[in-house]
Amino acid sequence: MQLGQLLPTTKSDYWEERAEAVLSHFNFRSADEIDVFEICRRYGIKILPFEFYEGNIKGGIKAFSIPKNRGRRGLIYIRPGLNAIEKKLLLAEEFCHIYAHHTSQIGMDKHYIGKLEAQAKRMSAYLLMPARFLEDVYVAAIDQAVFISEIADHFLVTEKFAKYRLQLVFNRKVDLIASIGGKVGAIQWLD
Repeated sequence: MQLGQLLPTTKSDYWEERAEAVLSHFNFRSADEIDVFEICRRYGIKILPFEFYEGNIKGGIKAFSIPKNRGRRGLIYIRPGLNAIEKKLLLAEEFCHIYAHHTSQIGMDKHYIGKLEAQAKRMSAYLLMPARFLEDVYVAAIDQAVFISEIADHFLVTEKFAKYRLQLVFNRKVDLIASIGGKVGAIQWLD
């Protein structure tokens, strides 16, 4: 039996294709090499701490982006003091806003904003956890079950983010990847 027959089959979606288009400009050879700072730099997006923003920042906002009128350029403002993983996730999502939407959310309907947020989150999941690197996890799961915490550590993301990304593959909550009946599949713990 060939390896491809053991792995879960997925078909690419629009946001995955956009993330892959971004990644195609880089030579990341493993999941831990994906560098959102480098991606932003290469796309002409500046990352600044909040203190450089002259406007009013509401409550618990940790990051936001301001697209430029031309191209996929802009500014990302981020709250200082965040841990490296949280910063990486926020920067990836804000990058995706600028890359995919390049429009300000000021004055938009809350439902439309929700749609834009969902799109940026989905694209950032594909950007930080691309299918080609998920294959390494599936291959490892053939011999031994791989827990969500191990997957999150492998990709340098949170468990919540890893669960979200795997839910895009398996269409359900995922707590563990394992070989079941000769095929790699997902297991969800019963609550």
